[in-house]
Amino acid sequence: MIRKNKVLELPPVGPQEDGQMITAQSVGEVLILNCYQDRKLLGRYCMDLDTHRYLFWAYDTGAWTERRLMTVFGYNPLYFSRYYAEEKIRIDTEVDKEIKRRLVGDAGMKMGIIRAVITNEEEINDRKREQRKDSKIQRLIEEMSMIPPFPSDLKEWIHQRMGGEDYLLKARGGKKRRICTNCVKECMEAQLTEMEESKELGRCLVFCPNCGKQVWMTNKKRVIRKQAQCMLLQNMDKNRSAARYIDVRIVWDQDGRRTDLSEGVRIILHRTYRKNPCRTYYSQTNKRIWNGMPQFDYTNWANRRIEKGYLYPEGISGALSGTPYCSWIRAFEEAAKEGLCLDFNKAMIGAGDSEIARTCEYLLKGRFFRLAGDCISRISWITGKYDGILDKYGKTMEEVFMIADRQNIHRIRGMDGGETVVEWMRISEKEGKKISQAFLRWVCENDLRPQYLKSAAGMMTPEQIMNYAKRQKTESYEGSTDKEVLEQWADYLSMCAVLEKDMSDTMVYRPRELKRRHGEAVEALRKKREMEAAAYNKERAECMAREMRRKYPGAEENLEVVREKFEYANEHYCIVVPKRLAEISEEGYVLHHCAGSTERYFERIMRHETYICFLRRQQEPDVPYYTIEVEPGGTIRQHRSFYDEEPGIENIREFLKEWQREIRRRMKKEDYRKARISRRLREDNIKKLQKENNTRVLQGLMEDFMEAL
Repeated sequence: MIRKNKVLELPPVGPQEDGQMITAQSVGEVLILNCYQDRKLLGRYCMDLDTHRYLFWAYDTGAWTERRLMTVFGYNPLYFSRYYAEEKIRIDTEVDKEIKRRLVGDAGMKMGIIRAVITNEEEINDRKREQRKDSKIQRLIEEMSMIPPFPSDLKEWIHQRMGGEDYLLKARGGKKRRICTNCVKECMEAQLTEMEESKELGRCLVFCPNCGKQVWMTNKKRVIRKQAQCMLLQNMDKNRSAARYIDVRIVWDQDGRRTDLSEGVRIILHRTYRKNPCRTYYSQTNKRIWNGMPQFDYTNWANRRIEKGYLYPEGISGALSGTPYCSWIRAFEEAAKEGLCLDFNKAMIGAGDSEIARTCEYLLKGRFFRLAGDCISRISWITGKYDGILDKYGKTMEEVFMIADRQNIHRIRGMDGGETVVEWMRISEKEGKKISQAFLRWVCENDLRPQYLKSAAGMMTPEQIMNYAKRQKTESYEGSTDKEVLEQWADYLSMCAVLEKDMSDTMVYRPRELKRRHGEAVEALRKKREMEAAAYNKERAECMAREMRRKYPGAEENLEVVREKFEYANEHYCIVVPKRLAEISEEGYVLHHCAGSTERYFERIMRHETYICFLRRQQEPDVPYYTIEVEPGGTIRQHRSFYDEEPGIENIREFLKEWQREIRRRMKKEDYRKARISRRLREDNIKKLQKENNTRVLQGLMEDFMEAL
């Protein structure tokens, strides 16, 4: 044991030379090394000869700390070896051989005393790390062992939530033979007399002649797979409970139905805590597990994710009571009773917003299921606050929906509408015009908010807009979604306004062949811009810049903020960040792509979703070559050159990868936050495209997409 008073009572021995010097002393079982820099005492380093525990007393502060010997003289052990320290630091006194033997043993008598001390430091620090690791593992194992097992009916419950279906699959050994996944018995197709046709292509409802259950008969499939996720809330003890997220995979094949459960994430909810109300653990089962190692740990090496899922109805109140998430108890119980698939994890992120928990509870009890899911999805990942369209502080249904006519609210419930339908019903009430049920179903199915139709709203009724979009989709935009057709229409109308056409003329705002007229408008606008560019002067440039700054406030400032991070050059290419929004329009006009004829990119710049940069060749730094749309984290969404072509794309991609690596090195904490938001917006857009099976647009995005790693 190091007795601090005994050490300080012993006067230190001074050195005979300048430089980094050490003088050695001993008191009892403690070795004392007096550390000097040019004969100035820095402090006294002490090491117990039995335990090798070490302490350092600083002369200037008088404080005792566990400081390593190398750091006293300014050497970082991560960058300087013990041999280097032994060369630079000299010892001015002889150390007793017995003391040295007790430090290093008989085998290490040839090494110097400084190297011996540093070696012992490393050994004792390694032991401490192992002890901390063992303590952590033991603590994890003990905490995980307190979680109850799965309920016995969990597999059957999740099967019912996912449809409760069984199938008559094609059996081996004959074209007309079928096997039921419910009873695992074979039958012949001739026995299936009671049959009900289904609207779903490739299957129909029949009754199994063996078990009598109504099952689906498929045309060709021998194996059917479905996946989902469910959440299980369980109480552990008086201080903790667990939220368990389980990946479910159901397989129907020749051997019947098989349900596999794989728990991916566990969140321990604390009732008493100092800092964090919960702690997240991730499954390690796919990783090599040694004996005694925990199956759940803090690291998420396998990238397990929490998604929308079902909630097991038992144990909700017991698990959430007393936790910061107790405000969601009644809402969760309603959702579980109805068997809804919601983002329950995101709801718990909004635990501090008790008003939205109360609002969601009333929505679920009122059977506004889709709207409740939309409300949960509008809870911010960052702040945990709700930022949707409902008034969460409203006392009545009319106040919450901000709709005075309760009949309109009943229409929303009747079609299980979400936020999209609520916005359209508000417009209907404000303008005093009734909207047809067919139009509401159309906007709900395609997630068409009012802003998608605002370009033609004053010229046509909602039903006329719907019929026109459907006809154009059938005649000219096969494979596109209704939303893409509307975006093309909005682009066309905006170009017509720029070309100063008569917007009251039916032939202008509702052309018979939208695709052809859109192309003609792009060409006409290109010629107009070229003529304007020929007569361009400083006065006109300043006027355009002022107008864009007024329309998109803060966008140019955002470009200035990222200039230092994004601008980059090598011997062949360079990246330039525009100073004005007008430069982006000029670039688009010259390269003949959409950045010059649409202003949606300026909105993204204004809200830090993406930025526009110019890629130029070093030998022609002022000549437009490529336009790049890039996220705050360096992920590239689009790169386009002349007429949306991609000349020299292989060389360009190599330079862009080099640029992305440089961006990642320059990023700061705020950039990571913006990158997460931009990635979420991009993923939401891709999910919608996948849901709509829009392969053409998805393929175009995948060709350009370059994620920053």
